[in-house]
Amino acid sequence: MSQTRYAMQEFFNNLLGMQATAETITIGQTCARAVLVFLVALVLLRLSGRRTFGGNSALDMVVKFMFGALLSRVIIADAPMGITFVAAAALVFVHRTLAYAVYFSPLLRKLVKGSDSILAEGATIHQHELRQASVSEQELRAGVRAAASTNDLSTIKEVRLEHDGVITVVKM
Repeated sequence: MSQTRYAMQEFFNNLLGMQATAETITIGQTCARAVLVFLVALVLLRLSGRRTFGGNSALDMVVKFMFGALLSRVIIADAPMGITFVAAAALVFVHRTLAYAVYFSPLLRKLVKGSDSILAEGATIHQHELRQASVSEQELRAGVRAAASTNDLSTIKEVRLEHDGVITVVKM
């Protein structure tokens, strides 16, 4: 190995604390790892697609939590950097694959994403649907005000709870 290459490798080993543990990592190494994890996460999220952090489906939420938990371990030297980055890439691959499969399979879509429900039709509120969705009547009315700028349910065709938890309104 050339002297320059060895010097560069030693520089990055010291900068990132490649042999550090959670007990021995320095503040500077933690900061350097945070910047590196940020850059790697940015690349992986661009590869995973725009909807990963734009959506609030159960699939997207699981990926968000797992991705954050996984990568945070690298920052504090609680897990090996290379293996953790590979695991994060595997998570992105599984997310993309499942998202692709969900696009083509209605059954899988319903299993992974869930389905919407009609909470109200006009002034008729479906109490059973509210109970099943754990949505109070006050939350329903707040959703109608936010989505349709009205308090009068009789001017609304239907109120839906979408699969991602958002209340939407179809006006007459």
